[in-house]
Amino acid sequence: MTTVTWAIEELPARGPLFDGAIRVYADAFAQPPYSDPDRGREVRSRLRSVHRSRPNFRGFIAKTPGGEVAGMCYGYHGEHGQWWHDMVRNALTAEQARDWLSDSYELVELAVSPAYQGRGIGRALIERLLEDCDEATCVLSTRTDSQAHELYRRMGFEVITIMAFAPQGAPFYVMGKVLR
Repeated sequence: MTTVTWAIEELPARGPLFDGAIRVYADAFAQPPYSDPDRGREVRSRLRSVHRSRPNFRGFIAKTPGGEVAGMCYGYHGEHGQWWHDMVRNALTAEQARDWLSDSYELVELAVSPAYQGRGIGRALIERLLEDCDEATCVLSTRTDSQAHELYRRMGFEVITIMAFAPQGAPFYVMGKVLR
C-alpha cells in the first residue's frame, strides 16, 4: 500500500491555488446534504471582503503529489460583533458561552474534494490550522446530516449545542475542542 503525503501550504490570497481552493469548496458543497452550487462564489467573496482581515486569520490548502488542490480550510479568532460568533453566543447558556467562546478560534471552513474524501486530508488540514493556535478553544458548526461531525468527533471535538442559523433552517451541531 502506498502512503500519500499531502503537501499542506498556506492558502494564497489570489492566483491559481486560491482558485483551486474555491473550486474544491464549490465541488464539496454542491454535494448532498448541502447541494449548494453557489457556495464557492459566496466563500470567495467572504474571504476577500471580510474573513482574511479578521484577527489570527490562517488558511491552508492540501495539494496532491501532482500539485492539484485537494482540500482547503481557514479560520480566525472569534469575537463579539462577528455574525457566527454572536449567533452561537445567543444559543448558549452564559456558562457555555464563557467556557467556549471567550477565547476561541473558529474553524470557519473546511472542504475536501469529493474525489479525495476519506484519505486523511481533512484531518491534516485541521491539525495544521490548529498547530499554532494561542486560543483556549476551537469551535465550529456542521450540519447534523453531514458526515463531517464524525471526523470532528474523532479529533476530540464535542457537541456543545444543536441549533439552526435561520428560521426553518437545517440543524447544525456547534462543536468545540479545548486546545489548552
